[in-house]
Amino acid sequence: MAGANNRYIHGSAAEKIRHEQQFNTDSVNQSNYYDPYEQNAVLKSKKVARNNAKLKKRIMVNIFLIFGMCAVIMTRYAQISQMNYDNNNLSKQYVALQNENIRLSLEIEKAMSLQSIRDIAEAKLDMHAPEKSQIVYISVPRQDVIILAEKQESKLMLMAKELGVGIQKFLNIFE
Repeated sequence: MAGANNRYIHGSAAEKIRHEQQFNTDSVNQSNYYDPYEQNAVLKSKKVARNNAKLKKRIMVNIFLIFGMCAVIMTRYAQISQMNYDNNNLSKQYVALQNENIRLSLEIEKAMSLQSIRDIAEAKLDMHAPEKSQIVYISVPRQDVIILAEKQESKLMLMAKELGVGIQKFLNIFE
């Protein structure tokens, strides 16, 4: 089947042959082309030197990049090591503070005992237990008496028990 431009027929090698012919004509044109770098030795050596200089620059840039990456990696490892060192020091300080906290808690408990309070009061504050003649009793009028919540709870409990007994009697009637 012919294509729209009649240059290529599907399934044939016509295009391939045409391409090979075109390649052969290009090589003929290249052989006629004058290359001053191939003909002149001085220009050829300058071209080689220029290419070598480019290659050297590229190698130097790569070496500096590799050196830079190594420097960054070493810096990061140094920072990580410093952070680990600081972390260990802080852990040691934390343990020391915990031990001191426990020691101070024990001292507070010891200081809060009744015997130690009595010793401090007698030794430092020059206090002593009152004698019989120093004790004065005060009578409190009935108006100033405080009713404790426990007594009210007990009244409520009694009322709840009485109510429970009444309900139980009521239920026993229906049985």
